[in-house]
Amino acid sequence: MSLSPPAASGSLQSDVGIEFRHDDDRERTILTRRKAGGLCHIGKPYWNDPVLSLQLVNPTAGLFANDELTLSVDVGDHAKVALTSPSASRYHTMPRGRAELNQRFTLGNGSWLDYWPEITIPHRDSDVRQNTVIRLEADSSMVFLDTLAPGRIAHGENQQFRRLETILEIHRDGEQLVRERCVLEPGSPHGNWQLSVPGWEVCYYAAIWISGSETDTAKAVANAAKIAEAEGEDYHGGASLLHPRLAVVRLVANSSLILRRLTTQLRKQISTDLPLLKTDFRKI
Repeated sequence: MSLSPPAASGSLQSDVGIEFRHDDDRERTILTRRKAGGLCHIGKPYWNDPVLSLQLVNPTAGLFANDELTLSVDVGDHAKVALTSPSASRYHTMPRGRAELNQRFTLGNGSWLDYWPEITIPHRDSDVRQNTVIRLEADSSMVFLDTLAPGRIAHGENQQFRRLETILEIHRDGEQLVRERCVLEPGSPHGNWQLSVPGWEVCYYAAIWISGSETDTAKAVANAAKIAEAEGEDYHGGASLLHPRLAVVRLVANSSLILRRLTTQLRKQISTDLPLLKTDFRKI
C-alpha cells in the first residue's frame, strides 16, 4: 500500500529576528543578527550617521490566508536604527482563513528607533489580526508610524475587507503606557470604527507615536499639533500627550496623497525636536 504525500499548504509561516547593537570601537550601530526569509527579507543596511537604516521587504507582496509572520526587532543599548519598507503592505483576498502578523520591538537604554513603513492596504475579503508590542527602557526614544488605507480604491474596494483587528501595546520601564485594540468589520454592527467621515467617499488613517524625554516629547507633540489640528476640508487631525513621555498624532484624510503629504510635513516638524528623525530612506 502506498501512502500519498500530504497536500502542500499555500500558506507561509515566518519567524524574523533582527538585532542591533552599538559598536564602541567604531562608534556606530551595527546589525549583529538577522534571521529572515519566507514572508520577510532584509535589505542591505546603510548609515545615515549616526543612524543605521534598512528596509524590510515582503517578497510575496503581502499576506495571504493562514500566513503567519512574527517580526522581532531588538535595538540594543545606545543603538540607533531606522526601519522602512519599499512598498505598501497588502493583505490579499482570503476566501477563508485569517492571516496573523505579530510584531515585537525592544529598545535598550539610550537607543533610538525610527519606524516609518509604507501604508497598509487590506484587499477585498481579507481577514488579518495584527498584534504589536513595543518595550522601551528608561532612556530610549522612538517615532513609530502606522498608516491604513480603506482598500484598493482604484479597484472599487472601499472597505471591502472582511475583518481587520489591530492591537498595540507600548511599555516603558515595565509599565504599560497604552493598550489599544481596534476591530474593523465593514458592514457589521460589531466593527467599532468604520473609517468614515461625513461627506467623504473614502477615508485614510495615520497614527504617529512619539516617545522621548519628557521635554522632547512635549515639544514634539506641541509642534506637531500645529499641523495636525489645522483642519481643512480634506483632512482632520489631533495630537495628544498621553504620558509625560508618550504622545500620539492622529490623522484622517480623504486621499492617500494628502495623507502622505501630511505625514511628511509632520515628520519634518517632529525632527526639529527629535533630530535623529532626519534619516533619508533614499526612496525614489
